[in-house]
Amino acid sequence: MPSEATIRLGITDEFPLLEKHQSIKGRLKTRWYQTDRLGRAIFSLLIVTLCAAVVSRVLIEIFSPFDSWPAVTIPLQDDEDNGTARSDKERRQAVKAAMKHAWGGYRKYAFGKDELQPVSNKSNNKWGGWGVSLIDALDTLHIMEMHEEFKEGVTHVANIDFSKTRANYTTPFFEMVIRSLGGLLSAYEMSLDARLLKKAQQVGDVLMPAFNTSTGIPYPRVDINSGKAVPADRVCIAEAGTVQLEYWKLSEITGNPVYHNTAQRVVDALDKARKPYKGLYPIWVDIDSGKLVSGQITFGGRGDSWYEYMIKQYIYSHRSNDQYRRMYEESIDGMKAKMIGQSIYDPELYYVGDLDSTATKFSPRFEHLTCFVPGMLALGSKTLGRPDDLELAKKLTYTCFQMYNRTDTGLSPEYVQFRTDNDTGISPLQEEINFTTVKLDAPSDKEKSDGFYLGSNRGYILRPETLESLMVMYRVTGDKVYKEWGWQIFLAIEKWTKTPSAYSAYRDVSSIKGNEELTDSMESFFLAETLKYLYLLFSPADYYSLDEYVFNTEAHPFKIMHHSRP
Repeated sequence: MPSEATIRLGITDEFPLLEKHQSIKGRLKTRWYQTDRLGRAIFSLLIVTLCAAVVSRVLIEIFSPFDSWPAVTIPLQDDEDNGTARSDKERRQAVKAAMKHAWGGYRKYAFGKDELQPVSNKSNNKWGGWGVSLIDALDTLHIMEMHEEFKEGVTHVANIDFSKTRANYTTPFFEMVIRSLGGLLSAYEMSLDARLLKKAQQVGDVLMPAFNTSTGIPYPRVDINSGKAVPADRVCIAEAGTVQLEYWKLSEITGNPVYHNTAQRVVDALDKARKPYKGLYPIWVDIDSGKLVSGQITFGGRGDSWYEYMIKQYIYSHRSNDQYRRMYEESIDGMKAKMIGQSIYDPELYYVGDLDSTATKFSPRFEHLTCFVPGMLALGSKTLGRPDDLELAKKLTYTCFQMYNRTDTGLSPEYVQFRTDNDTGISPLQEEINFTTVKLDAPSDKEKSDGFYLGSNRGYILRPETLESLMVMYRVTGDKVYKEWGWQIFLAIEKWTKTPSAYSAYRDVSSIKGNEELTDSMESFFLAETLKYLYLLFSPADYYSLDEYVFNTEAHPFKIMHHSRP
């Protein structure tokens, strides 16, 4: 008879000699028959549970969206000892974790306000109180499959009255078109939530008074509360010429051509305006006459997105509007002829400088804002079959990355400066470009090594332009080096700008003082652009494909118009 102990375990041992001479299979079979009914049931349940767990895991991997895995903590730094790097999936997770961190801080301390101040955990309404960070971030939340956060944001937006702003505030027309109108339109196309379209149309309408000028060239600011534009003599070409894509999309979705036709008048006026060099535009335009009046010619601040929207509108129109193609090619040809410089200390560094309003004097300064140009050139090369433009894009992308790579923090300043020869360049203390070069001190070893020197504005305000170009360059060329550069920049952002609640602009990229350099500012474009472009850099190339979408200057993706659409 079996012992009491073996009975409790559900095991009998009545045939030890017989089992000794059996094969392994036979022994297992014998042990099975030695086990009572309860023991067999428990063992069977364990086997079924284990198999179910394995099958479930396989099915989840096969059928779930590519980025729906559980959140885990990922070591950000690559394991150099083992020669391994984080996979795209892990890197994408890390970027999503950064978005969750930043959004979590905004939601806790500033939800519904324009901006979170990520050091003091205060908030501000510097854009009039529409909740610009929330609106700007909506499509990023959707792209990263943060659907609960997206729904919460949409519910809040549905209750905003965009016909009002805070008292005594005048709204910057261009900024609210690209951030608020663009953000709402993109979020609507993703979700088809009718509330978002209603609010997008309201934003588009309350900003329309800006166009109430004799030439159709818009005033730069609108008093939303009074329903009138704020009169001004001039506006920069970026502010006047970077609203057309958004109003065209609004016309397409609503079926109302007035939006597109009104914004198109600006393009027609600037197309006809006299230029100092074919395709190149001084940044200031007289609103009453439509003439280009003064200011430098630049692909940086106040000029940048005007050039960007020429190729993007051509792509958006399904390559059907030849005006945009012609204007784009004229501008790129002018830039290549007059505005490309090369470091005298590092011949691999190419940059886009600035010209004076006569297109005769050259300034060897390269802005971070100008680092959108490589991505633009890559798009143009892909769309128009201009291979030389892609080669220039590769050279400029390298310089934009080195603006990060060659600083002590791995973050880029607002701009870098080059010498025109061994003795002359721009004063490091010069904030504004006056196109008067000065005699400089002898170059330091660091300048010779870096190929450039820093000006007085050494801040990094979480800008996205280089990351935008890295994403586009990877998708156009397939070269994985752009992913590695993007990952390195992300690690620097994580190391130097992260706060307990979000991410902050950094005052001096040449300083390693850490928290002492944080400026308590997080622009909405960090959520809308910087993190989005990083996420897309590590996503499959057909996820929001460049063949199906065009991104506005605030990184809001719009579906490209099809021939069947109006």
